[in-house]
Amino acid sequence: MNEVIMSSTINTQSNLAEKEREKVVETRRLSKWFPMKASLGKALLRRPKEYIKAVNDVSLSVYKGENLGLVGESGCGKSTLARTIIRLYEPTEGEVFLEGEDISHIQGKELLAKRPKMQMIFQDPYSSLNPRMTVYEMLAEMLKFHKIVPPHQMKDRIEELLVMCGMSMDIADRFPGEFSGGQRQRLGIARALSVNPKVIIADEPVSALDVSIQAQIINLLDDLQQSLNLTVLIISHDLGVVQHVTHTVAVMYLGSIVEMGDSGSLFENPAHPYTLVLTKAAPILNPLNRTREYAIEGEPPSPVNLPSGCPFHPRCTYCQEICRK
Repeated sequence: MNEVIMSSTINTQSNLAEKEREKVVETRRLSKWFPMKASLGKALLRRPKEYIKAVNDVSLSVYKGENLGLVGESGCGKSTLARTIIRLYEPTEGEVFLEGEDISHIQGKELLAKRPKMQMIFQDPYSSLNPRMTVYEMLAEMLKFHKIVPPHQMKDRIEELLVMCGMSMDIADRFPGEFSGGQRQRLGIARALSVNPKVIIADEPVSALDVSIQAQIINLLDDLQQSLNLTVLIISHDLGVVQHVTHTVAVMYLGSIVEMGDSGSLFENPAHPYTLVLTKAAPILNPLNRTREYAIEGEPPSPVNLPSGCPFHPRCTYCQEICRK
């Protein structure tokens, strides 16, 4: 009887904690499929159109003031999910909610009004900045277009953004090509913050940078998240980065979320075999340790014909009948 009461109390406390946390972004059974170009033979035979199922039936929530890490191998659908959430891609199925409002299929001015609330920091700082615009022009364009500040406050706001990201107004008249990769990524962060977003989606924000610079950018994002109370979705294949700066982690494989949980407990006690493989694959800073036990058997299934049940089951050594279903 005491165990039942204790269980009931824990569930009640959990429900209360869930209510106190405010969902900023939520996806419900979100999918994004890309049509494949049919060969002449298939077109003549009128075969059904095939799709690359990049994101498949994903449901997750990102809470106010928290960091959610999205991890997985390259090509598993992380970036496609991010672009679908931010509405750079049109969802094939499912829904996306921003502060409780369904934004899955809004268009035109209605979508434009939501853009400042969700901003993206792209993976490649070399191609995400306009090479023909100075730093001042680039930031001023964002502020003018979204009417963030009146014209007489433009210069002060731009200086505030640059200082916030570890730079100064001295660089305002320079072009992106004059900066290093780390500096360009700082400019990308400043541009994302310029419109006072509620949510930042950072798509592999340090993978294109030197190792010596990566820690600086990660620490900057962490500091900004805390000082501005931002909600951040960080996409990465580097488990060390994700573990350092996130509250919750979602593990993605072949377009689906296979495990999700608190970042501390998930890395210490992974429940899904794929998560276990990822944690074992993380580099160990010990040159004498040459034992690696993380190899996955077989080849990844095709995203055109997804396996039934758990998407990892064809390669899993622990697979049971229930996994196939």
